[in-house]
This record gives sequence, structure tokens and C-alpha cells, in this order.
Amino acid sequence: MRHLVNFGLLLSFLALATTGAMAFFLPFSIVTTRVHVVFALATALFVGLHLLSRLKYFRGRLKLNGRPSASQWLLAGLLAGMAVVLVAAIAGWPPVELLIAQGHEARHRAEVVRASPRAGFLDTADHRRIIGRVPGDDADVALSLTIGFTKDLDALPSIAVWAETSTGTMIETLYLSQELAYSNTPQWGGAATPRHHVLPIWRHRYTMVSGIDPEGELDVVTAATPTHSFTLDDYLILGEEKSFVLCVEVNAPADPNEQYPDPHVGQPSLLYTAYIEPDGSQSYALLELTGHGGGAEKSGAIQYDLDGFTTARQLIDLLLVKTGERQGQ
Repeated sequence: MRHLVNFGLLLSFLALATTGAMAFFLPFSIVTTRVHVVFALATALFVGLHLLSRLKYFRGRLKLNGRPSASQWLLAGLLAGMAVVLVAAIAGWPPVELLIAQGHEARHRAEVVRASPRAGFLDTADHRRIIGRVPGDDADVALSLTIGFTKDLDALPSIAVWAETSTGTMIETLYLSQELAYSNTPQWGGAATPRHHVLPIWRHRYTMVSGIDPEGELDVVTAATPTHSFTLDDYLILGEEKSFVLCVEVNAPADPNEQYPDPHVGQPSLLYTAYIEPDGSQSYALLELTGHGGGAEKSGAIQYDLDGFTTARQLIDLLLVKTGERQGQ
């Protein structure tokens, strides 16, 4: 039993060390996080078994017989040192900040996209994804978007979901596919692809919010005015008769056709939109196909000529948004 615990601890430690390094030096991956969490639980189990087998040893080391022994003073020093490390990590003292600054996300913070902290998503059966956005303390209306993907898809396409004003200025990003969220040039369809070639309409709208252009450079020319609101809560207050546009851009790699023959990028992204009026009488709205992102890599301009699209039209079979008053109001 002792040998099994020792080897279990060793293997769990190696898994934790490897996934920890990957989380530090590489873009975020849910797979890496999942493996790290599972082996953290395994490590806790093996440590518990190890402690049970060495209870007598630990009791002997912790038991006081008169004056503390040298080993007990060393143990006290170790505990104090670990307490200082814990406080430094929580408080973000300079040595810790210097270490964290070497990580991938810190070094590529201009590329990392965070969706609204009030938005979340859930994948259900049958190629369904539900994206919800709860209202803040001063807002009244929640919304949810149900996305139905075509059931015969082997891999789901990349999508971005955002809200914008009627004039095309982004308010909030509610969802962005994980594979595009952490790099300007992610691996997409098995090849490094600039993010603004995958979802160009969303990416150029995002420049208005972030001030970072698609190349990762500071762009103060196209940034929104200081008076623009970057929170959807301002549009989710009943009685103010405000409205916004909910947008979904979708794209799948390797879907060429006669008009778009590139074997990797294939047909450009498609844009679906719905006009949302929280004060309106309708609680449901279907997003409709509006345009596409072909040729929008530089300007982000929506193209409205939808001739020539074939399989790209078949990626989505439902885009239904529901708005409703916050529960308990």
C-alpha cells in the first residue's frame, strides 16, 4: 500500500506540474484545466492516505515534551514561511506580480478577450448552446439566446455573440468561442489563422471597446467616444424605452465552394441579428441572416449580398432570444 501511495503521489505531482506549466505558459485550455483539477483531487486523496499511514510520525514530531526540539523549530519556521507565501500570493506583492507577469496571459493581455462577467453559457444535448445574460443591480431585464447547430456537424463552428447600438457600436461581448479568445492568431481548423479572418465583423466592433486593433496594436482613432456606455445594463432598464441589436457571427473552417474556393477559410462568416426592445410586448425574437464578413478583414464592413453561400447557411438552424423581467421583481 505504501508503495502505491508513493507512486500515486509521484504521478499526480508530475501531472500537476505539467498542467500547471501549460496553464502558465500557454493560452487557456479547458482540457488543461480539467486535467489539473482531476489530478489535484487525486493528489489530495494520496496525501490523505499518506497522512493516515504516517500518523504516528506526525504526532511524534508535533508533540511537545518540555522545550521545543530543533526539528520543531524548523517546522514552525516552515509554517511561518508558507504563511508569508500565501499572504504574498493573495495580496499580489511585487515578487508574486513579477512572476505572474511572465505568464502567457499577462504577456498577451492585449489579445485576450473576456466576455461579459454577467454572461454565461451551457451546452445541452442535440447540438444546443444556451447563452444567458443576467441583469446587474440597477437593471431589470435578463436575456437568453438559444443556438441550435445543425445536428450532423462533426465539429461546432466558431461564433461570437455581442450586443451593439443601432448605429453599430459594440456594447458588450456576451460570448466568444474558446479557440478564438486567447490569441490574435489562434489555431483554427488545424492552421494558425488571424482572428479577424475568422470573425471579422465582431473583431472590428471589438476594437471600439478595447482600443486594440486586429493586429494587436493600440488604436485610438476608431475607439468609441468617452460618453459611450460599455455595459448592456444601461439598455436593460424597464421604462426607458431603450433598444439594441443582438448579433451572432458564425464561421466554420474548410467549407469551400465554387465562389469561395480557399480550402482552409472557405465561405466567409455569416452575421445574424435581431432588434431587441426590452420594453416591447414581445418576449421572443428570432435572429435573421443579415450579411456576411467576406472582405471585411480590414474594415469590418458588413456585406449584404448573400448569393454564393451554400453549406455555410446550414451551420445554424435556430437562433432564438428571450427577454424577461428579473425574477423576484
